Amino acid sequence: MNTSEDQPTEQKLKSVILKAHAGENFDLCLTCGECIARCFLIDGYPEVNPRKIIRQVTLGMDDLAAESEFIWACTLCGRCTTDCPKDLQMDVIVRKLRAEACRRGLGPPRIIEGIEKSLEVGNNSGMAPDEFVDTAQWLAEELEDEFESDEGLEVPFDKENKDILYIPNPREYTSNPGMFQTYLKFFHLTQADWTLSSKVFDITNWAYYMGDHHAAVTLVKNMVEETRRLGAKVLLSTECGHGFKILRKDAERWLGEPLGFQVMGIIELAHQYWRQGRLSLKPGAIQGPITYHDPCNVGRKMGIFEKPRDLIAAVCSDFVEMWPNRKHSICCGGGGSVGQNADMGTKRLEHAKRKRDQIMNTGAQILATCCQNCLSQLTDLRDRYAMPVEVKSVIELLVESMES
Repeated sequence: MNTSEDQPTEQKLKSVILKAHAGENFDLCLTCGECIARCFLIDGYPEVNPRKIIRQVTLGMDDLAAESEFIWACTLCGRCTTDCPKDLQMDVIVRKLRAEACRRGLGPPRIIEGIEKSLEVGNNSGMAPDEFVDTAQWLAEELEDEFESDEGLEVPFDKENKDILYIPNPREYTSNPGMFQTYLKFFHLTQADWTLSSKVFDITNWAYYMGDHHAAVTLVKNMVEETRRLGAKVLLSTECGHGFKILRKDAERWLGEPLGFQVMGIIELAHQYWRQGRLSLKPGAIQGPITYHDPCNVGRKMGIFEKPRDLIAAVCSDFVEMWPNRKHSICCGGGGSVGQNADMGTKRLEHAKRKRDQIMNTGAQILATCCQNCLSQLTDLRDRYAMPVEVKSVIELLVESMES
């Protein structure tokens, strides 16, 4: 990983983070404690919290800050500083601390390896392009019985001037191929004009997690250039919170130029198709009480709250809100690289007891969300605590409820 551009050895962390904050002064922190009240990690780390991290950086206690396990348990959820009176951004601070930790050789090996694979072959799993194409076509062929086709569903690759370039999450073609098939069904049933790329097929950006700005920008640039090369009108993100957020909110600023195309999340596309009548949903198709988890990036950081709720309400008979929700929703506990960090082990599930309690208090039988990282964490959380809920993505619910 290249962190030398952003982390000169001779610089103190305070000056580096201040630069990232565009001149913001940490000395303005009121030590009011609002961040502590909102952090779901305080039970697991009573000796450190967001306010103490800020004070350590301010006072030049670099070793304590950069070598703390807290910065790896932090999910970058942003809940702690959502209403900070001085507008401090904890996710920026933690990413800079992680960059310093990596410079000291303390970074998570699996994530660093994933970044290297992404830069080398285009995805964090290390899958070769021809293997990805074969895998996608095989998964489509498995659907032939369901759609009474001799060849399954078509998987268009490298088609130019399509409406949509869809970039998946590697989970879809590795650990959770059923999700890839769900998206194939969605595109088929809505008659979407879309394509995949055989060169760029990973929406994630693990370098962002590590504070490696140079690598993060490179990964974004690869996606942007491929979208331009294929002439797609829309770069469509799968249900991946941080990947979507980076492309929507950060990419133009990082690259210093307009993208020249629209960035959409698949939930936004589904909502658009539903409003246009292209997505015909059966009311009440999903029975039993259902609740929705707001992913931190999709919800708190991008403000997409109502569209997934609209879609769920269109197909369910009993929707129950968690409390708190929307911008104050409690993080699932697996974001910000925590779910990919083997060093966190089962701690990520122990830290998520507040989320468990929040879910159980709804009495819901189905828990829906629209981020694959959240889906993975919430499924593990359900299994760890034997929670009587079914965890599903919003797109799964829609495909199950579509009227043919």
